Amino acid sequence: MIRHLPCAMCFLVVLVLVAPCQAVIVFQKGQDEPIRGILVEETATHIVVNEVLPSGGIKKWILTRAQIDDIIRAVSADELAALRHDNAGGYRRYAEDLAAKTEDPEARGMAIRLYVIAAYLAPEQLGRSCLLGAAGLARTPEEERAFRAMAFVLDPDHDATLLKAMKLVAPNFSTLSKKQRLELRSAVRMLRSGKFASAQRMFSRETVQKSMTFYNDIASHADYEAAIEAKGRLPAPLLSKFITLEIALGDKSNSGGQSGVKEAVPWSQLIARRATNAVKPLALEAITEFDPRTCHFVDGKWMEPDIAE
Repeated sequence: MIRHLPCAMCFLVVLVLVAPCQAVIVFQKGQDEPIRGILVEETATHIVVNEVLPSGGIKKWILTRAQIDDIIRAVSADELAALRHDNAGGYRRYAEDLAAKTEDPEARGMAIRLYVIAAYLAPEQLGRSCLLGAAGLARTPEEERAFRAMAFVLDPDHDATLLKAMKLVAPNFSTLSKKQRLELRSAVRMLRSGKFASAQRMFSRETVQKSMTFYNDIASHADYEAAIEAKGRLPAPLLSKFITLEIALGDKSNSGGQSGVKEAVPWSQLIARRATNAVKPLALEAITEFDPRTCHFVDGKWMEPDIAE
């Protein structure tokens, strides 16, 4: 005989299955300092939050509803669902709201997505301003150059000053030895080449975890975890981050026998010096991992809009 689950139990099951991994700030009752982390599970009785520690490790919090005073979610699913492709300004306004939350990686990534969507929907009116907004949130120097180059392309006046990258504040590496950089580079190379078991052992070392904190602007701890869990070919956005990190960790005097290979010319440099080298066309549809054609947020997923709407 098959028994039906009680309604309350069904509700709990659904919540656990659909709860998204999103950045949250959790205020506990009687505690002054909130917990900042990733919400990995949510039910009617408790939540599970992973907090990224300064060492790069993860602390798992399991909190009952009775312990929680408030939960602040960086990105509102309701606000995303309310955005419509016939109102590009709405995407830009919400992107600007999220851009203020610079310490939250989810808000930062969503702001970039919304800026790109707004630029795609109204390139003549919003393209230049939105791409400059995205450039200010860029996760890598290469991504910033791409945003600035696209802003130059869409700018009616083709203002060359748009190609000038902002000055980045260099981290203090005085406590990071050459041995530590080489150790981290070896771990990244193992990860990039598919040696996941060896990479996981390397990343578990305390010295490597400490070194990782110096390069959070290129690849976060969540990126390392996602790459380890992939156990296969890395998605293009992750691969780009780890290649960037490997270059940053490398010794310029060591070409590794690749002296005959020419590096790709960044768009910003190409346009600035009016070179004629062949490069891959720059397009909003491929400038990031976010496809601006999928601009409707429905049931937790980005989809292409129904033209009949």
